[in-house]
Amino acid sequence: MTYYKYVSREGADVVDWGAITKSVSESLGQVAKDREAKREAIDEASRKTGETLANAPMGESKTINDFTIEYANNAEKYRLMQDRLLRSGQMSLKDYNLGRANLTSGTTELFNLSKEYNAVYADKMERMNKTESSLAEPWAMGNIEGYSNFSKSSAYIDPTNGRVAVGMKVKKTLPDGKEVFELSDNPNDLKSVNELRNIIDTKYDRFKISQNLQPGVDELSKTIKVLMEDGVKTREDARQNDDYLDSRNTFINSFIKTNPDIPMSVLVDYLGVVPDEKGNPTDVSFELTYDPKEAATSDNFILMEPNENTGRYEANLTKSQEEMARKALTARFEAMVDRVDTAMPTPKPPSAYEQRTETQRKIDTQNASSWGQLYYGTPEQQKQAADRLLASPISRKEDLIDIDVRTEPGKVILRYKDSTKDRKIDILDDAGNPMPYADFVSLGNELHGIDDYGRALQLSGREDATYNIDRKGRATRAGKANLYSDPETLVTFEGEKNVTPKSIIEKIPSEIDEDTIKTVSNVFSVLNLPKPTITTKEGGQDIPKEPTMADYSGLTFAEKTKPSIEITFPGVSPINIPEGDDFPDTLSKIMEVLDSSFKSNVDISIDEIKAAFPTLEIFELYNPGFATTEETTPETPTKRSVNQIMKDEGVSRVEAVKIFKEQ
Repeated sequence: MTYYKYVSREGADVVDWGAITKSVSESLGQVAKDREAKREAIDEASRKTGETLANAPMGESKTINDFTIEYANNAEKYRLMQDRLLRSGQMSLKDYNLGRANLTSGTTELFNLSKEYNAVYADKMERMNKTESSLAEPWAMGNIEGYSNFSKSSAYIDPTNGRVAVGMKVKKTLPDGKEVFELSDNPNDLKSVNELRNIIDTKYDRFKISQNLQPGVDELSKTIKVLMEDGVKTREDARQNDDYLDSRNTFINSFIKTNPDIPMSVLVDYLGVVPDEKGNPTDVSFELTYDPKEAATSDNFILMEPNENTGRYEANLTKSQEEMARKALTARFEAMVDRVDTAMPTPKPPSAYEQRTETQRKIDTQNASSWGQLYYGTPEQQKQAADRLLASPISRKEDLIDIDVRTEPGKVILRYKDSTKDRKIDILDDAGNPMPYADFVSLGNELHGIDDYGRALQLSGREDATYNIDRKGRATRAGKANLYSDPETLVTFEGEKNVTPKSIIEKIPSEIDEDTIKTVSNVFSVLNLPKPTITTKEGGQDIPKEPTMADYSGLTFAEKTKPSIEITFPGVSPINIPEGDDFPDTLSKIMEVLDSSFKSNVDISIDEIKAAFPTLEIFELYNPGFATTEETTPETPTKRSVNQIMKDEGVSRVEAVKIFKEQ
């Protein structure tokens, strides 16, 4: 900027102060305009941030809304604090812009976090069910789910830089006995929004050991052949050669050193437990953690830390853990290399004993793998596995008539012709956690017939598997079950021989008492049905109706509901049946629907339940809000229901079920 202007006066150079004054005024005016423009831009950005916080997304959940409101209030206070410090000169414009940028981006990312989680959830569940992902992937997603429990987490703003994080709240008791919630100091419990996004987006592939080691095995087999041509007598000798060992170790290290996901997968997916000094498995499982202090306590904790360049969480293995992974790969590699000497004997045809052994091995493999699929398989795989197991010689010999993982989720129910042999296997504990896959396989020796725990696990085709919570598998042996509607189903009941279950129900009195509940419960038992919950409900409620002139004149009394029994059975809402002349007939029809649906493995039809009552009005009066599995699992549009087939074809329900299954 030039402030000096010269004009010629009387042959002498003099300063033109008028021009200088004008130039200075214009320059200072421009500076003032620039400052005002910056101030307006800052105020506008601050206003927009305020609008974003004021319009924080709300939903139906009060817990989520409280979480959002609390965060929006804190962010608004941070925004006002920044504005005040900037205007007072206590905060530089650089720090102000940095904090505001972090707050703005963090707020947007926080509000979008749930959408991003839901967008990848289905894909990651599919990867897990197909065993494409390492156990680290569902572990990381499970950790994210903890933050989404908004009653136990909260969003925090770092006052020094405006960065947004989400942390778990822990209960703390003050000296005066008052309980408060405060931010957990456990590193596992605090993540920035950006870190949470990285965890959601990150995939950890399961390292397929045999598939990845095979190229090296093939290549080194050629090395062994060359060494043997040079005078080495046996393959065992060749594998002690330095050339072989150097090549093998270089190949193994290419996996250990290039990608931290690989040795991590070897530890958590292949080994599963920490080996002892001799390489034998212990009962201590590997666990993942974000806490360096926890990881330092034991080699069974694998520390997950963000990559400095990408922010992606990766395993930071100790030297000891890295060596465990290296030894595991080396041992597997050696097991895949052929140990047979050069002089290969001429193959002999298998003996009769060997043929029988091979046949038994195939049977054992099918049984063990089918049993395993009851744990991890899709609903369709569960059904097919149950069918195969039910058709096995072991099941037929023991008169097993029903394998059911559908009726009571979290259990495998085995029903026999002799009901005293029936038993249930609990897969889930009281907290809802599934037993380890290996333990489940060992409990199936009753069906797969393999008492050797290790061999059963090997023949199941998997060393580990993830429990599938979608339970639909069930198989029933045709012709073995007692059917309620079958006149040839004869039982001994309360000392009376050769009576049908249907005749027992139809003789029940029209008035409900304790004997009614006992009789109905016993009929469920003789039919080998799941034990229902049966209770009585008092009547006496006013029945709504259209008013008449008599009502207005006060000459009539409001009609009341009757006492009823409530039957709670798997796959259907509680069914309430009122006492009265129609009670035995209605109860009998309900029993037929429940028995036939259960033993045919067909969803219960709401239309059939309604049709069992004398009128639709009575059904709706005593069963408001009724629902069945059929309503939550719709069939394809072209598939007729069992009830529709009975109406269209004029056949019995048993025949209709057969037609339904053939559709």
